[in-house]
Amino acid sequence: MPAPVTVLSSLRHPILLACQLPPAQRAAAEQRQWAAAQDNAPQIRLVAGPGTGKSKTIEKRVAHVLNTGATPQHVYVISFTVASSKELRERIAAFCASQPCAAAAAAIHVSTMHSLALRILRTANLLAVLYPHNPVVLDDWERRNIYDLELANALGRTPGRAAEIRLAHDAAWQTLNPQFINQAAITQPEIQGFNAFHPTRTNLYSCVLPGELVFRCVEAIRLGQIQQAQLPNIEHLIVDEFQDLNACDQEFVSQLAANGAVLFIAGDDDQSIYSFRHADPSGIVNFNVRYPHSTTHVLDECFRCTPNVLVPASAMITANPGRLAKNIISLYQNAAPPVMGRTLVWSFPTEQDEAAAVAESCQRLINSGMGGREDEIVILISDSGLQLGTIAQALGNLGLPYDPPRGAALTDDDGIRAVYCMLRIAKDLATAQPDYVAHRALLGLLNGVGMTTAKGIADACVGHQQNFHDLFRLPAPPHWLTARQSGAVGRIIAIANAVAGWQMADTLANRGADIAQQLANVFNGAQGQAKLAPWNALIATLPAGMTLEELLSFFGADTDADRRVILDLVNQRIGAAPAPAAPPPKRLRILTMHGAKGLSGKVVFIPSVEQGIMPSFRAIHAAGLLIEHRRLFYVSATRAMAACIISHSAQHTGASAFRLRQQPRVMLPRSQFLNEMGVASVNRGNGLTAAEANQIIADIANL
Repeated sequence: MPAPVTVLSSLRHPILLACQLPPAQRAAAEQRQWAAAQDNAPQIRLVAGPGTGKSKTIEKRVAHVLNTGATPQHVYVISFTVASSKELRERIAAFCASQPCAAAAAAIHVSTMHSLALRILRTANLLAVLYPHNPVVLDDWERRNIYDLELANALGRTPGRAAEIRLAHDAAWQTLNPQFINQAAITQPEIQGFNAFHPTRTNLYSCVLPGELVFRCVEAIRLGQIQQAQLPNIEHLIVDEFQDLNACDQEFVSQLAANGAVLFIAGDDDQSIYSFRHADPSGIVNFNVRYPHSTTHVLDECFRCTPNVLVPASAMITANPGRLAKNIISLYQNAAPPVMGRTLVWSFPTEQDEAAAVAESCQRLINSGMGGREDEIVILISDSGLQLGTIAQALGNLGLPYDPPRGAALTDDDGIRAVYCMLRIAKDLATAQPDYVAHRALLGLLNGVGMTTAKGIADACVGHQQNFHDLFRLPAPPHWLTARQSGAVGRIIAIANAVAGWQMADTLANRGADIAQQLANVFNGAQGQAKLAPWNALIATLPAGMTLEELLSFFGADTDADRRVILDLVNQRIGAAPAPAAPPPKRLRILTMHGAKGLSGKVVFIPSVEQGIMPSFRAIHAAGLLIEHRRLFYVSATRAMAACIISHSAQHTGASAFRLRQQPRVMLPRSQFLNEMGVASVNRGNGLTAAEANQIIADIANL
């Protein structure tokens, strides 16, 4: 039992003592976590509502199996994303540090589904059958600017139509449903054209599409190309966020566990929000049917949300059919002192009034005690294009710094993408790890080289049995290329030769001029010079002592916040900035509802909760999507700990109105989800008052 802690005086609030969670309930909740972690059934399902300790139970599960004799190298943990895998690995290591298994924990495997599938295919020597080198997964830019453009050219379709065809096939892989592709919108000639294009192109560029790796692995097992004996020796398989797995992922897990591995899965069907990735929550709902000898544990004591946040959200989610029944309670209700929290629903005349009130409320909270803790205030939006501009302007009017949601990648800019490609080619040369896609991407970026020329070079490689990567290692372009093609290949050969001497430990001080020279070779001519401006602006902000390896990591970071962390570490390493005595300044967080999964905030604002936005007009006309939007709203509301402030506005005008209905003025009622929550709207003209902010601060201090 932790001792009460004193609230810092910087909160500008009378000194309070943090509440004591009810000892008996807390002990019972932790015992339920341990009961699940120590279960010896062949398959275990953990159903864990928001804030009930799912990750903590996974940590305990790993510690238990290691402490009871499991071979560390035979313990596999799968998480949904690279970021969540990294976080889970760190959490497991921290928890096990005080356990007998502390040393053993470092040897377990924690990875994503995709990376494990890639490893299995590589170990079974199947990648060499399909690809000239270990394939890379095409990123968003590469899918749009390479794959879709070439597929469109091959099929005589527009790039947009090519993307639809690609996504239809990706869906067929992820759903394990060959008929999924045979929707009316995709014609038989398009299917045949894709099937002719895809194997040759992915072999030529040694690449795969996102949904393909796990499918290839499952297909190989089904066809007998991979025997059970060739699969990893897994004693314990632990799968996080099972509700987010698609049918192919679920079959992959089943195949991995078929050799006698003990299977432990964790998740919550109410938090399945990735239908666009074909997530199938029926996998966790019907887990006991697929695995009839499995046991189920349910965690229903919430350590995160206060009662007045949790109860309305729970009431709303019960409207979804076919869900696993749960009775989640907040441990704060019986705390000493009790912390009830609040869910507020505000109504405004216009979206501008609403955004101004959200910004004013953030400022009031900061001034009332959350200064230095701004990142504990979260604004969740369902439609960045519709909402972000108005909210960002309102925050900017008050001078409030914020982290925006992840938007376009830094490397979506052509000039910066060219630098990214050159660094990847330099690393290719330094490590002898061929990067086919970087060469193709840079080829398409050359000023004066269009898609027709780039694709013509690729087609010529196929026709003349030429390895695409090796084409750029030849002393000179081969005779079978046209003059235009030969000129383009020659330019890439020259760039590759120029970067051949670069080392990843080189700094921008050493290589900045060289990068500028090679960029000039990519974007030669007057029109191409404009593409250098974003890189020139960026490099002016980067430390001269930053290495090329660090710059690669910087380009690969997902968010501005991640990039700032990298820059801080670089500055500390080179001594440009001392290690900070205090954490860097905090900023408000604006996140998309999907991007908030797994996170929390002391105060959460959810604006634009109107019928037509949340749920969207499209969801209103599709029952399955409406169910998912309800889950998305449930996930969003349960990110809040002390206060969830939901708002809606009656009138939308200008760009947002045209985005909604192609009309200059749109009137929307409050969302049906608010009706299901049973919380009445209150008409507001402003944000939080000083008294309201102080009440929230008091609740936060008592958490």
